[in-house]
Amino acid sequence: MLPLEFHNRANPAARAVIAAKAQGKAFAYDKILWENNKAIQDSDLERYAEQAGLDVAQWKKDWNSPLVAAHVDHQAYLGAALGVRGTPNFFVNGENVRGAKPFEDFKTIIDRKLAEAKQFEAQGIALENVHARATATAVGGAYKRYVIDGQKPSKPEPKAAEPPKAPLDATQHVIPLGDSPRIGKGEVVVIAEFSDFQ
Repeated sequence: MLPLEFHNRANPAARAVIAAKAQGKAFAYDKILWENNKAIQDSDLERYAEQAGLDVAQWKKDWNSPLVAAHVDHQAYLGAALGVRGTPNFFVNGENVRGAKPFEDFKTIIDRKLAEAKQFEAQGIALENVHARATATAVGGAYKRYVIDGQKPSKPEPKAAEPPKAPLDATQHVIPLGDSPRIGKGEVVVIAEFSDFQ
């Protein structure tokens, strides 16, 4: 999750999803939120908690808690440490995929990653170790440190505006997923997404 600073309602929406996650209903809440992403005032977010079947009193307590705010901040620091500058941004086995891409682009990347995984298996690497091996050097090792090993990135120092850079090549990045919501086990190919709600 990466609430963008210029979207003034993105941070409350991100905290709302994390608060729903505390009750095991992040995906149900997230679905409602995306279906209504133009209406995300506090009262809307609370109404979605009710629609998702959450204990609303507990959700409000969690939504406003410093721990949830710190979790969202951590995600922003992680994105910054991995070079994420906008949304949507995906990492497919550490390979940075910026922007909304068509299905065919993802299929090409995933097919390539599956072929790489088969090569690792042929080298005798156990299936449960393929993702870690495939992403070991991604983003200069940052993906492994932060995504796989779970190190906490520190708050980035504010930087002066930089001139636009050329698009990055297909660099692999290791992203520690920690306890982020995810679908599936992702032992061979893992797609990590940074997104915003506006």
